[in-house]
Amino acid sequence: MPLDTPNGNGTRWSWAAAPTNPASRSGSPAPFNHLKQYVFSTTLETVDNPQVEIVDTDPVELVRRLKKEEGLNIWLCGGGNLAGQLIDEIDQLIIKSYPVIASDGVQAFTGNFQPTQFRVTTRQEFSSGAQVTWFDRTWAPRSTEVPA
Repeated sequence: MPLDTPNGNGTRWSWAAAPTNPASRSGSPAPFNHLKQYVFSTTLETVDNPQVEIVDTDPVELVRRLKKEEGLNIWLCGGGNLAGQLIDEIDQLIIKSYPVIASDGVQAFTGNFQPTQFRVTTRQEFSSGAQVTWFDRTWAPRSTEVPA
């Protein structure tokens, strides 16, 4: 999605502030200014932007609260640590892959991770060899709390 795409579906972005995050490298405090953004960080101070909220509490708690709100998607960006913490809350994965190896990369999930099963629902391949694959969760999360 281009950075200037209007927020027609009410999507919110959650991402971790880290030097490997493209927004951090660009120096932009709000790479998706048309979306409400929750930045998980224990070191950042407040940001002078009403679209950005710095969150220094449990990401699972915030995501569960957001999932109870009506009709909005939550996009997670920012690396394996945050994704690993939120694995039980992830209903769908959208993974882009490219036919280029540029470095050793960032792990998709880190931390106290356990295998979680998803199924391919859609795959789109481009003439460049790049692919985007959509995966939906196939079984309930390990958490005892049922998401709303």
